[in-house]
Amino acid sequence: MLLSILTIIHDALVLTKHQFDNHPLWAPQEWGLWYLLTPITFRLLNHLYDPAQATKKRPYILVGLVIFCCSMTYQAIFDFYFYHDEISRTLVYFAPSHPVVIGIIMAIWYHFLKEQPATERHAQTLLVDSGKDKVALPLEDIININSASNYVEIFTHEKTYLKRTTLKEIEQRLPAKYFIRTHRCHLININYITRIHTSPTGSLSIVMKNGQPVNLSKTYKHQVKQLWHDAA
Repeated sequence: MLLSILTIIHDALVLTKHQFDNHPLWAPQEWGLWYLLTPITFRLLNHLYDPAQATKKRPYILVGLVIFCCSMTYQAIFDFYFYHDEISRTLVYFAPSHPVVIGIIMAIWYHFLKEQPATERHAQTLLVDSGKDKVALPLEDIININSASNYVEIFTHEKTYLKRTTLKEIEQRLPAKYFIRTHRCHLININYITRIHTSPTGSLSIVMKNGQPVNLSKTYKHQVKQLWHDAA
């Protein structure tokens, strides 16, 4: 809409031979798709982004490629049917500008909308279910947490508690200095690691102080070892 207004103002101020002479709906037709693709981009980025792996660029590249393919496909089809432009001409014309738009959208998400990693400023307890009651469980008592459908299982030396939440949500409430993801279904307290075990087949697991083994994905291997080393 801003482009349409600027075009009208431009044409009103210059000589006829220098006017753009665009229809008022030209800009919404050309760029209106971003009203749809922008929130979709935000949702995809939030869905794929993992604060525990914030340095990895895979979500940004993947989302950028998907949105770029969608926008260029729309543009080629739109210009072919409404302006009878050749598809190759449209692709060449818009190929430089669409990545710029996608980059701006991602920059806005990164600086204003991105889910922030857990920080040190957390409460010292976690409210969990214990029968019909709610219990304020000290974070230092938590050994590990497993995903269980719409719930998580929270293990301590004395008892296992349930909490209706997702592993990702609870991870964001816990201090990243002590709690780290080891697998898409497992979160551990780094202070309760006994050893990291490698099986003859090469699969990794962590043995906790309560004797429970926890799967260690190769994706999280480096982060877990580094945090464990720093905490030692």
